[in-house]
Amino acid sequence: MSKFRIVNLFDKLFISISVFLIAYAWINFYISNLWTTFILSLIFSFACLFVLFYFMDKKQDKLSLNQKKIDNINKYFLAFRLTPRKEKLNILKNILSSENEIIASDDDLIYEKEGKRHLVIIATQYEKLSENDLLNIAEQYAEYNVDAYDIICNDTALNINKNFSKRSITFINKQKLYTDYFEKYSIFPDCSMLNNPISKVRFKDIVKNMFLPHKAKSYFFCGLILIFSSIILPYHIYYVIFGSVLLAFSVACKVIPRFSNK
Repeated sequence: MSKFRIVNLFDKLFISISVFLIAYAWINFYISNLWTTFILSLIFSFACLFVLFYFMDKKQDKLSLNQKKIDNINKYFLAFRLTPRKEKLNILKNILSSENEIIASDDDLIYEKEGKRHLVIIATQYEKLSENDLLNIAEQYAEYNVDAYDIICNDTALNINKNFSKRSITFINKQKLYTDYFEKYSIFPDCSMLNNPISKVRFKDIVKNMFLPHKAKSYFFCGLILIFSSIILPYHIYYVIFGSVLLAFSVACKVIPRFSNK
């Protein structure tokens, strides 16, 4: 649903009316008394809507927090990846210097932690660091007098060996870089060069095309016509079933985006 309260209010009103009409149509199919049908429909729809809105709000809050963090991880890693090497080293130096002794920081960043010398290796040019890539890195930095490698990368291959030339290796993927470095110390790369957001086309987005929010009105009015037809002709279950399905589709158009993990 929308971030604007007035839009959310209309969406909830729309869902409430649709659920009530579905309940009314089915109850009226079995109970001929209109007042009894009306009261039972109010009670049933209120109970359903209370549970539905509770879980929708709870799910939306959780999704919003998770999605916001995922967006931040991708955004700041991309910004870091596009940042010139010298600026990358300066960012990492500012972060690491708060708790560690910096030994070298001009062309390569070396710091000391718990008596061990760590060399920070920026390998963001690799989409997924393989063991062959790691062998090349170990060979390239074999002459450095350090005890450990801190390799910053997007991701690593599974079952990769973490020890080369008697040096321990710590992989810092984009999640760890954001959580343990950027977010922890509130030092972030400049994102001003990112003008356009990154969008991904997923198969489930294509499937959900039939439940786009703007299609809710069409489903609603078609379902409404069939529901009223079922009231006029109470013995035609066809109208009740298909009217209910269309009204359910109209509700889905409002509910599904709330549960979507974009």
